[in-house]
Amino acid sequence: MPENIYYPVVIVPGIGQSKVARFGPDGKPQQTVWPMGFDKDSLIGALKGPFMKTVLLRRDAGLSDAIAAQLSEMIGGFACGPDGSPKENVRAITYPYPLSDCTPEEKRYINVMAPVNDLAASIGEENIFFFAFNSFDRPYTVAQQLHDFIAMVKSRTGSSRVNILALSLGGAMLTAYLDAFGAEELHRIFYIVPALQGTQLIGDLFRKNLIADKGAGLLGVLVGESAAKALEGVFAMLPAGVTEAIAEKCMQTVRTELLANSGAMWACLPPEYYAPLAGELLGDPAHAALRAQTDRYHAAQTALRETLQRLKAQGHGVFICASYGMRFPEAFGSAGDFSADGVIDIRSASLGAESSAPGQPPAFAEKIGSPFISPDGTLNAAAGAFPESTWYFRGQYHDSIAYNDTALAVALSALSDETFTDIYSDPALGQFNERQDNREQNA
Repeated sequence: MPENIYYPVVIVPGIGQSKVARFGPDGKPQQTVWPMGFDKDSLIGALKGPFMKTVLLRRDAGLSDAIAAQLSEMIGGFACGPDGSPKENVRAITYPYPLSDCTPEEKRYINVMAPVNDLAASIGEENIFFFAFNSFDRPYTVAQQLHDFIAMVKSRTGSSRVNILALSLGGAMLTAYLDAFGAEELHRIFYIVPALQGTQLIGDLFRKNLIADKGAGLLGVLVGESAAKALEGVFAMLPAGVTEAIAEKCMQTVRTELLANSGAMWACLPPEYYAPLAGELLGDPAHAALRAQTDRYHAAQTALRETLQRLKAQGHGVFICASYGMRFPEAFGSAGDFSADGVIDIRSASLGAESSAPGQPPAFAEKIGSPFISPDGTLNAAAGAFPESTWYFRGQYHDSIAYNDTALAVALSALSDETFTDIYSDPALGQFNERQDNREQNA
């Protein structure tokens, strides 16, 4: 078949954007285990007794253990074993066909995860594909799945190469793909708020760098705001020291039962923390197979800046949209130390851009007006790997960038117009932008 007018686009989504289900012997999905849900009434029922005892006795009377046990049950459905493979028969619900072949329900779901209506109108639904994967699986397992998926896309479209639209965790998974398979089958890579050098948020979880008296905030990050909200009254009535005990036991549960055995979570660890933590958590024989993958990934992650710069020199397009100027949640020890989008710090998303921490004086005020310096003097884009093809959005929360019209316009241009190559290609799409959410405008 002849080459398409447009290169097909493969979307590699973020951590909460692929449904993972438990499959039965008949090969059909039985129950969704990720994104994680919970039964509010069941949760309150399980904690009612330990809570009453704790309040009456003015000490931890089993409440911290009960909450940790509930958390363990919540994550059990998608947790992995020491070798990094899922404990249960779970896998992602996949879409091995273009958007044009999706059901209306599937189209709605994909468009919520990655708004693609404008892109579909430009290049056609038949050229858009959504690669779903288990967000906690091993990166090189995901890389093989992506490799097979791209082969399917090429076969369906007749195209020799594809464009990649990688979101958040999807950027980290693409690192493993590039290491394993190179970029021969890729044309352009477009990253949106990617975890290219991990995130300090995951680093804090691995290192237990947490603020103990912010236990409710920590639970909000671990199990979702709705679950944490159901426990707000519990935390408000607790005697001294119990919140800290809850935070410690929940953190230990997450660290040992989820983080330590998940290759994808190791991929989200900033590389500077890898060696000591791998020695501590992956040094036993049971983790040998996982350790081999994480060691390989760490090397690829460390070399990623040079890898992508080399690919760009070879003619591959590399584009990034990243957010900055926000803190991490207050329960995390690094909350005030890094400029981030609330989830991923800007150094990681941009591969090196320098930025003042929120609330600190603008570090580059004397250079305002110079190329690649943000108008407020808080960010130096010149330090990033791709200063001429990275766009920045101040105050934009991680997930909401998918609803920033400028970011969507940049992605549309880069993935549908071969003449669009950098920040100079369209003067209307400036390099530095403010927070914006089209859902608010259309409400």
